[in-house]
Amino acid sequence: MRRKKPKIQVEVTCDHCGDKTETFVSSYPDYLKFCRIHIPGKEPEKDCMSDYYKEKKNAKTLQKKKQRQSLFY
Repeated sequence: MRRKKPKIQVEVTCDHCGDKTETFVSSYPDYLKFCRIHIPGKEPEKDCMSDYYKEKKNAKTLQKKKQRQSLFY
């Protein structure tokens, strides 16, 4: 009788929220890994990659506003 080989499961830590997950997405220029829980045909339940880029964009716009205000005052 032959033994069954154990199936390999990849578990990655999300760089945004810190949770460990099997379903993940990787970004190319930054090489960051984000968790993504998604059912095809529906909106994703959890999408850390879009949340990360939204926060990053908001931080840049706030920084630009502060620089503009400091120039005028």
